[in-house]
Amino acid sequence: MERLDPRLEAYLQTNRAFMAPAVELAIASLQLTQASQILDAGTGGGGALAPLVRASAADTTVLGIDLNPGVISMAAEHAEKNGVSERVELSVGDLRDLLTESANADGTFDAIWASDVVWPGNFKKPLDVVRKMAAALKSDGTLALFYSNYYQAMFLPGHSRLERQLRTASELRWGLPGAGPTHSERHVEWLILAGLNDVDVRIFPRVGFPVDSDPTVRPYLEQTVFPELLESARSCGSEAGMSATDIADAEELLSPESARYLPEQPGYYVVHPTILVTGRRR
Repeated sequence: MERLDPRLEAYLQTNRAFMAPAVELAIASLQLTQASQILDAGTGGGGALAPLVRASAADTTVLGIDLNPGVISMAAEHAEKNGVSERVELSVGDLRDLLTESANADGTFDAIWASDVVWPGNFKKPLDVVRKMAAALKSDGTLALFYSNYYQAMFLPGHSRLERQLRTASELRWGLPGAGPTHSERHVEWLILAGLNDVDVRIFPRVGFPVDSDPTVRPYLEQTVFPELLESARSCGSEAGMSATDIADAEELLSPESARYLPEQPGYYVVHPTILVTGRRR
């Protein structure tokens, strides 16, 4: 079984655990009881597999696909742990090839779920991928794009200016566009341009307060969010308009060994406004 880089594995595990309640609610809202074939596009750590199985009929098959064999191994372990392996099929491959194959058969999926998959970090032309997804749906099938909405989350309450600078530094570090047709927040437009109907937007907020009342919050912050923001500040902070004082403030506020470490301050909280965008093929 192929293993992942430990840092990627830690990210997938902590992100999967923290997002699980929002993913469960978002999938439950899709009303998949009549679906017989569901695609989990870019399954990642497999966090959507069990919710998709639970939300669908007893004879539904959930197909998960990802390019990374190690990620598929991780998803398989997660499906086994959650008792849904018999209803899940996992495949290593290019999502675009699968979508083209399905489209050539006039659509084979009743629903396609994609969580933090369709964005410029993965695809240079996200709209093209959404169009392929739309064509891979059966008549009356549903496309559901779920986003953790990382760049609109609140990780530094009370430090809004610094947080905006850190977001910008992160976007610069990953080479993400600040605007334009490929920006990750243009997902609603992509579904409309792909010809889908009944396009809808729903929010499923993920709140962490008090921090230690939820065992998934601190690992997510300390193994995923804060290291990413700090590395972004160090490498791209100046380009994002951060002064040396700003960068030093970020180091103190986001470092567990600091006396100013934010999660230890009274009243600290996290708000993650996850977003679900859906459309239907007629």
